[in-house]
Amino acid sequence: MRGFISKQRVVLYLLFMLLLTTSCNQKLEERIQAYLESHNNGDVETEMSLFAENPKFEIVDQWSREGQEDLRALIETDAALHSHLTIKDIKVSKNKVTCGLEERNDWLKLAGVDPLHYKFREFTFEKGLIKEIRSKQVDEDIKALEKFRDDFGEWAFENRKEEMAVLRRQSVITKDNIGKWLDLMREWREEMKQKAQEESDKEEK
Repeated sequence: MRGFISKQRVVLYLLFMLLLTTSCNQKLEERIQAYLESHNNGDVETEMSLFAENPKFEIVDQWSREGQEDLRALIETDAALHSHLTIKDIKVSKNKVTCGLEERNDWLKLAGVDPLHYKFREFTFEKGLIKEIRSKQVDEDIKALEKFRDDFGEWAFENRKEEMAVLRRQSVITKDNIGKWLDLMREWREEMKQKAQEESDKEEK
């Protein structure tokens, strides 16, 4: 009898832990969906409300930002760029959520990297809020972005030296200067298209 009761307790305990884990996983997935929806809608305040008091955002091997002020600047810039995220293969483990990710925005489109692929995006939660985000871009897209920066930078310093000097002094891209960056990028892109067309016309002749 004691053995039977003991087995019942073990089974009930295991069921309870399974239900608890499932419930926690569902809550974290719901948080990720809320994050995704607010980000894609450009809803800065709702997205900010999903983060802990001192959050950290890192693109592995490239840069990191920490604190509410830096995070808000990132989110406001993403909203100005009409950033759109697509996630897949969500995996939940304790207080972490890992997924695959693709990103599209106005800057990436002009840079010729549309979409930008990530090997992973990892969310770490603390008391139901996002404490840290870590992302790693795929190597192919990192190289494509590096080539764009080299080509665009060379053109801009030759043709728009004063504008570039001002933007460089501002250090980072923000919602306040993104319009100027995009204008330069559009001009560069149109000139590249024109040159490519001229070369194509010459080959045909």
